Amino acid sequence: MPTEREKQAEKERVTKISGFRVGYHDLLAEIDLPALKARNDRWEAEHKPMTREERKQDELYRMVAYIGGGKAAGHIAIHIHAAHECGATKEEIYQLIKKVAPWSSGPESYQTALEAWRMVFMPDFPTVFRIVELTEDSFAAE
Repeated sequence: MPTEREKQAEKERVTKISGFRVGYHDLLAEIDLPALKARNDRWEAEHKPMTREERKQDELYRMVAYIGGGKAAGHIAIHIHAAHECGATKEEIYQLIKKVAPWSSGPESYQTALEAWRMVFMPDFPTVFRIVELTEDSFAAE
């Protein structure tokens, strides 16, 4: 049974390696510490130290790939946040989203990417995935 100290050490290693830690990492520490250790070992082996500019570009590439791959808004938001922390402006990120989303799966990719952008830059604004107004006369009568 892993100790709290071992769990904390792996969570700290995630943050050191990735520059961030999300709930997924904390959950793995609690339920499958060997999986988190394996993830950390793999990341340490695969990722060389980067300059801030290199990291910004890496995060923007990940964002673009995840938009194209139809990943969840929460996952895309992680990389938007990391790119922003490395110097990408919210306007630069938005422009990239506008350019990339149409090459993906269309309106759904754009909406999901906008939701990710909103999560990072406008967290108090309600989700884009909500019905703002719907009236009965919006639908054809039978």
